[in-house]
Amino acid sequence: ILKGPSCWDDVLIPNRIRGVCQSRGCNGNVAEFYFKCGAHPTTDSETSVALNLITTNSRCITCITCTDIRSPVLVFQCVHRHVICLDCFHLYCVTMLNDRQFIHDPELGYSLPCVAGCPDSLIKELHHFRILGEEQYNRYQRYGAEECVLQMGGVLCPTPGCGAGLLPEPGLRRIVCEPGNGIGCGSVFCRECKEEYHEGECNSLLSPQGAMAQKGYVVDEQAAMQARWEEASRETIKKTTKPCPNCNIPVEKNGGCMHMKCPRPQCRFEWCWNCGLEWNRTCMGDHWFD
Repeated sequence: ILKGPSCWDDVLIPNRIRGVCQSRGCNGNVAEFYFKCGAHPTTDSETSVALNLITTNSRCITCITCTDIRSPVLVFQCVHRHVICLDCFHLYCVTMLNDRQFIHDPELGYSLPCVAGCPDSLIKELHHFRILGEEQYNRYQRYGAEECVLQMGGVLCPTPGCGAGLLPEPGLRRIVCEPGNGIGCGSVFCRECKEEYHEGECNSLLSPQGAMAQKGYVVDEQAAMQARWEEASRETIKKTTKPCPNCNIPVEKNGGCMHMKCPRPQCRFEWCWNCGLEWNRTCMGDHWFD
């Protein structure tokens, strides 16, 4: 808003307070006020959720990131009450989201602390992240759900286009992505290597041939065509995304060398994209930039 209300007329009479809507694609410039009982917590079903950290920069405080004086701003809940403009907050969120650096708090959920790293500064009202816009906010929700599943000891379905979160029994190796409720895809995979389920030890992720390749099976032409199509799909996925050998979360490679580092803060495992092993001197000397 351009200025805060100064009397009850500003709150109760329409079109008294103007501002700029922060939702992407909206050109609205008139503010409306809603009241809720303070004894009840905010829920998703309510018409409007108060973003209590966003306020008019009436004190002309500089943004902690770009050092400009902007308004409105977000004031973090840290001891120092650091201020960040909304453009920089958006960039901060997207950057941390790309690197999977959001923190999953058991009570608050998927959140971020003050950009300065101040203790006890996690954003408590997660609706603030709607500033990201619909596309990025949907990605934020998906990453948060994935992190929650992993921390609960679950697994993510590796089938392209699925990624459903599953909570199988501990020690269960044969995982079925149940298609119930229109969520699962029905695929059956190995909990260890995330490939199609198999008996015995897991094959290398980089094995050029499957276990059946040398059995001499005879298939019809249509089955052969489908096999080539599926193989092409698998090769495309392998070129762009592989599971971290330590925590199995999907990691995407966008160019660069073979030295990978898991983006999950709880993991940070360093490994080789080429051989799938923990990064070592052999990888560095033999295929660092292959």
